[in-house]
Amino acid sequence: MQALDRMMMITKAISEHNQTGVTISQLTEHTELALATLHRILHSLVEHRLIQFDATTKRYTLGDAWMQYGLQVYDQFDYVSKIRPILDDLAELTQESVYMHKPMEDESMIVERLDSPNSRIHIVDRLGLRTAMPEGAANHIVLAHRIILEKKENVFNVDTSFLQKIIVDGFVLMDDAQKETVSFATPIVTKNQELLHVISLSVLAFSLTEERIEWLTKQLLETRKLVEETLYFM
Repeated sequence: MQALDRMMMITKAISEHNQTGVTISQLTEHTELALATLHRILHSLVEHRLIQFDATTKRYTLGDAWMQYGLQVYDQFDYVSKIRPILDDLAELTQESVYMHKPMEDESMIVERLDSPNSRIHIVDRLGLRTAMPEGAANHIVLAHRIILEKKENVFNVDTSFLQKIIVDGFVLMDDAQKETVSFATPIVTKNQELLHVISLSVLAFSLTEERIEWLTKQLLETRKLVEETLYFM
């Protein structure tokens, strides 16, 4: 178990800096493992394609095995192949980036992203990105469902009147000042009213008018209806 714990600790440290990669000296600081031990584990992780090493930069990043295993699990869900074309149609129609988020314990994760070739957003959120509660539109959808409908504790002290409005409206709009975007989000629920996913649109703030906000909201809600109808008849 100790070996597995160490491997996961190293993998987690690499994943937190995966865009830039990490050097072995940085991993030593993060993990506090002896250099010889670290070398041995890194060699094994590289051999199994769980991480990869760039000989030029001397940095480690995650390997492609994670994607392979993740996609195998993801594709076990029969509904994914049915939902994807509907989301693709939304991206093409709106010419915006469409995301599907998976609710988790204290965060949500992007599990699907469909980009319009005409989208003006050049910095997109990557697949697998996790966002901690209560940040972001998708997480507010999750919290509204849990706190208002499931009567769970409001551990993040989110304004309950705002969450109630989300339930009534069936969607939420939230600004991201850092990215200068606005996110539109809506829930996807099963026939048993369990929250399955959240669908969101990411739109440049400066491009929005009242008319376009209304139109995008309409398209998002119609997509939600199509997705849920598809799930109900499966």
